[in-house]
Amino acid sequence: MALFPWDYDSLESLWSGDMNTPDIREGWKLMIDTFLGAIAVGGTNAVAVFPSKGSPGGFCLRISDDKTPQAEFRAVAWALSNEKPLEPLIVCSRGSMLYVLSAKDKQVVGQLRGHGGEITSIVVHPSFPYLVCTCSRDFSARIYDLTIPPRDKPNNPHWPPSTVPSLGGAPHGLQSSEPEGIGIGRCLIVLCGGPSGGHEAAVLGAAFHPTHPLIATCGMDRAVKIWRLPQMSFDKMAREDKPLFSSTRIHKARILSVNWLSLDVLATSSAPALMRRNGDRNDLYFEDGTIAIWRWLGFDRFFPATRPRPSKVMRGCASDYQESSSFKLLSVVPISQSTRHLHVAQVHTNDYVIAITLPDRVYLHNVSDFEPRVPPAFPLDQDLVTSLSSKLHLDDDDDEDVQTVPTTHIQKPLLKGMEITVPNITGNLQASVLGFYGLLLGILDNKGRMWIWTDTTQV
Repeated sequence: MALFPWDYDSLESLWSGDMNTPDIREGWKLMIDTFLGAIAVGGTNAVAVFPSKGSPGGFCLRISDDKTPQAEFRAVAWALSNEKPLEPLIVCSRGSMLYVLSAKDKQVVGQLRGHGGEITSIVVHPSFPYLVCTCSRDFSARIYDLTIPPRDKPNNPHWPPSTVPSLGGAPHGLQSSEPEGIGIGRCLIVLCGGPSGGHEAAVLGAAFHPTHPLIATCGMDRAVKIWRLPQMSFDKMAREDKPLFSSTRIHKARILSVNWLSLDVLATSSAPALMRRNGDRNDLYFEDGTIAIWRWLGFDRFFPATRPRPSKVMRGCASDYQESSSFKLLSVVPISQSTRHLHVAQVHTNDYVIAITLPDRVYLHNVSDFEPRVPPAFPLDQDLVTSLSSKLHLDDDDDEDVQTVPTTHIQKPLLKGMEITVPNITGNLQASVLGFYGLLLGILDNKGRMWIWTDTTQV
């Protein structure tokens, strides 16, 4: 589900203010009157738009496909095009295909292929809403420009010693022999996966930096990566396989979401982690997932304040794109193992609020209320270090004979924020979205029913 993200004042910041002209402002107000508070939801072979209270324009658009008769639209986002800034677009995915819908004309205006696996999430640039990033299970992320038509034929580089363009396909960040699609949209950047620096498992989430040419991604491989967006070209597809930052030390399990909170502070969330108790491989348990608030320490190194424009060539070293330590954990809090969805939004007080969806309720947590992370004790207990060092060995033959040091697993109390309960619901909630600076909350269940709350305390 995706909430219409713009309001009457958004035109001042979109496109760096270039579209904020008198003739467009009048039409922009009419568009906001129609779509303000609208929520787009994907379903089986259909995408529905729920209007806000008192607004017209709700509809359900069915998209049939003979190859996938019962496929679901799992990822949905709102976008805008430079050519028609007053006609909002809905970008959605079914399997590995990307669809672009016109919310005004209620029809499909673009159908794009490129990924070699199912698309897991879609995000839109906060300042340039024609740039769309799709994450996929093919270990890659792709960035599309909705102002350009798709390519009719591949435009891939050649791999020496061959002198003809390669047709390696989506897993290699390339385009196969078929056309890219129809309508609008063209892939300009591929963030490739692989051991050289990219993701080594499915990519589950992404977030554009609000002001700098950066994008953060996270995935099944427990890694968070921060990429510099390469120079976009109309003719050639840019491919990047070495991010500026990559680490698997922030979470213990797959990372489900990533969000920018400021220039160099990010919030990431993870699923429950399967752990061993006291080192016994047969005694397993699930540890609660976590929300981590952390600072990327390399931001000032790549974007110094004394340099007004970033460098054209920006490349880190191996310690940056393989396993970086240039981060600082500010707060780590546990979340319930039954968490089904998590959404981060900025409210009218400039704080960030996290909406956590459980099967029967939704909790709202203010990030400013999180307890700071307690630094570990130093120096370490020398007796414990000596005891553990004496048990090190290179073979695995006598693993069961080695006595492990007993460990105590402390269950931290879960967060207790503002609780939102849905009447007559027993374990069916799927997702929630918080928007308009915290004044609107939408909740969706697995039967397609929608509940919308508005905050009437704010004038």
